[in-house]
Amino acid sequence: MKRLPRTQFGNPILRKKAKKVSPKLFSSRSLKQLIKEMFFTMRRVGGVGLAAPQVGKPLQLAVIEIKKTPTRPEVVPLAPTIIINPEILAISKEKINDWEGCLSLPNVRGLVPRHKGVTIKYSDQSGERHVVKLRGFQARVFQHEIDHLDGTVYVDRMQDMQSLMTSKEFKVRILGKGLKSK
Repeated sequence: MKRLPRTQFGNPILRKKAKKVSPKLFSSRSLKQLIKEMFFTMRRVGGVGLAAPQVGKPLQLAVIEIKKTPTRPEVVPLAPTIIINPEILAISKEKINDWEGCLSLPNVRGLVPRHKGVTIKYSDQSGERHVVKLRGFQARVFQHEIDHLDGTVYVDRMQDMQSLMTSKEFKVRILGKGLKSK
């Protein structure tokens, strides 16, 4: 399996609305291969989600997989999920500020307000439609990936750019790990 090159922050593809995946493409060998390689790439770099524009493909497609980790022991896991042509149907009024990073903006974190709960409609790889109600971290990840499909990057949603920091500083200051900065 090959690891796909990731599109980096500043590349225009990250700022354009991705194209809908046509029903004809759903069962194609090329889409199946792209999905496999996206999961492989996401797992190899320690992500929880990856949108097709992040690997240079302007398609309304993202893969998501959430596992508990030492830094996220409280999250509700999510089995590998493929979302194609997603739509946000409903959002909670309440928003929560939490830390986000992005595989296209490596080694940086920032505080991002997101809706606490969302209802999403999407198709899976076989074309079957799903409607899911999500809360907490799962809702955050889906919103982050759908933003990528709409040409939005998490820094666009930040209200305080002073919270933007490197992953090294994040570990020291927020997670309390590593050596203290001077």
